[in-house]
Amino acid sequence: MKSRVTYILIAVLFLFTTSGTLLAQSQEQIEKFNKERKVYFTEKLELTDSEAKAFWPLYEDFQNRKMKLVEDERNTWMYAHKNADNLSDKEILETLEKGFTLKDKQQLLEREYYQEKFLDALPAKKVLKLGKVEWDFRRHLIHKLRDEGKGKGRQSKGAGRPSDDVEALPISPDPFLP
Repeated sequence: MKSRVTYILIAVLFLFTTSGTLLAQSQEQIEKFNKERKVYFTEKLELTDSEAKAFWPLYEDFQNRKMKLVEDERNTWMYAHKNADNLSDKEILETLEKGFTLKDKQQLLEREYYQEKFLDALPAKKVLKLGKVEWDFRRHLIHKLRDEGKGKGRQSKGAGRPSDDVEALPISPDPFLP
């Protein structure tokens, strides 16, 4: 009995110590990402010190609120798909409504920040440029991850990967826009 309790305690301690290490690692990665994003945006938007001071708290708030809505929407759809066979038609319709309501809230949030709050911190031209900078930063990260993968021998050029000498087609940040 004592050996069983000892084994359980060791297992629990192991889980706590590893989860702390994993949490610290991901917190470190988050901080690295945020720092890189800040440098990239500040450079590409050519933010002055006063603009950066006014912009970054707004942008962080915007991103946190947007990510919460995105996560809620993703969880709604995951739940619906996982339980589709067990949901009544009424529950399915309610889930569809909830998913689209969350999508609408994301759009309203973007409108609020891009048409009001960001304009309090930045000139209109920089607010307009912000959407492109966000999109370019995502592409920058994807290219960076691909390059890191090449160095480790995990990825090679294959089907679906353009060669370096072929210019990529422009892609709209929103797949629903032309």
